[in-house]
Amino acid sequence: MKKTFLFLAVSFLALQSTFADWVVVQKTTTDGQAEEVNIKIKGDMTRMDVGQQMSIIADGAASSMVMLMHAQKVIMKMDAESLKAMMAMASGALGGNTDKPAAKPVATGQKEKVGEYECEIFTWTGQIGSGKFWVAKDFPGYEELNAAQDKMMKAMGNPAAALSPQASDFPGMVIKADMTVMGKSSVSELVSAKQEPVDASAFALPEGYQEMKMPVMPGQ
Repeated sequence: MKKTFLFLAVSFLALQSTFADWVVVQKTTTDGQAEEVNIKIKGDMTRMDVGQQMSIIADGAASSMVMLMHAQKVIMKMDAESLKAMMAMASGALGGNTDKPAAKPVATGQKEKVGEYECEIFTWTGQIGSGKFWVAKDFPGYEELNAAQDKMMKAMGNPAAALSPQASDFPGMVIKADMTVMGKSSVSELVSAKQEPVDASAFALPEGYQEMKMPVMPGQ
């Protein structure tokens, strides 16, 4: 579970917005395994489909999250208190101090084109790893998307978000990220990000799934 949370935090540019509906597609490769991540955003709601195996529906207003494991047809619900307790446990496991501000990314002065975007390269070294980022400063609507990403990470109660760069730390949209966190390497690249209507039914829970209760966390 902790690895899943960490993977999402450092690999996905998961975006959430109160201004517009968005559909975002990313390609993420971890340990040589490539997966497509589809993200749908509507108001405070975000749905991430990670390949065919798993989906996560996050409610930013309620600070709650539902994880869907499709092969097992299982639902796991996490409310604000559960996320808070899980964050406390995972913070200790990560070995970082979440009270200490995360190291900021640094501009290298180098430029490189990624797909159709002219990018500036940033690097980062922090408590839990290091990374290289290709940032497009002229990406339309990047400020809204970056603010949305930070909002979702907070809603998820993800400890890695406090120990790695925030989206708002970058003066543009991260088009590509190459990161190593706790010895695990991943590369994520933006395929597309479009403003288009998202139907509310995308955030409805599927029928025929059984709920798996969250284990009781220390402090709950």
